[in-house]
Amino acid sequence: MRAVQSAAVAMFEIDGFDATTVESVAERSGVSASTIYRQFGTKEKLVLWDERDPVVDAELVERLGRQSALEAFRDAVTVALVDRDDSDLFLRRLRLIYAEPTILGAAAQQEHSDRIELAEAFAATERRKKVTIADEITAAVCLAALDVALDHWQKSNAETDLGELISQTIAGAASPG
Repeated sequence: MRAVQSAAVAMFEIDGFDATTVESVAERSGVSASTIYRQFGTKEKLVLWDERDPVVDAELVERLGRQSALEAFRDAVTVALVDRDDSDLFLRRLRLIYAEPTILGAAAQQEHSDRIELAEAFAATERRKKVTIADEITAAVCLAALDVALDHWQKSNAETDLGELISQTIAGAASPG
C-alpha cells in the first residue's frame, strides 16, 4: 500500500490531483484500479491513508486508564508519528492535504469519524457504554490540536520538532491562554 501511495503522491505533485486518475496510478504502480479502490476506497484516501494509524490505536489503548485522555493521546500520536521511516512521504502527504481542498474535505470527514471512535475509547476507559458530550469535546480538542501541530510542521518544512509541536498544542488545549 505504501508503494502505491508513494507513486500516487509523486503523480499528484507532478501532474496535479485533479489531472491524475486512479487508473494512471494503478498503471504506474503495477496494480489494477480495482485493487486501489478496494485498498483505499477513494483517490483522496490514497493521500490520507496512514500505515501508522494502528500504532496510534494500540498506544492509546495501552495508555488510557494510566494517563489523562489528553496525555494518552499526546503520547500515542507522538510514538506513532515522530521518527517515522517514511517522514519525507509523510511531509509530502501533509502538503497535499493542506493544499488540495478535495483532500482537505475528505480529511475533515475522516476526522469526524475519528472523533467518534476516540470519544468511544475515552468512554470505554471509564467503563461507560454511552459517550458523553465531554468525551466528544475531549476527542475534538485532541484532533484539533494534532491538526494544528501537523499544519505547523508541514509549513516549517519539517524543520520544527514534531514531537515538541504535538506537546505544545496538547498543552495549549489543556490550558488555553
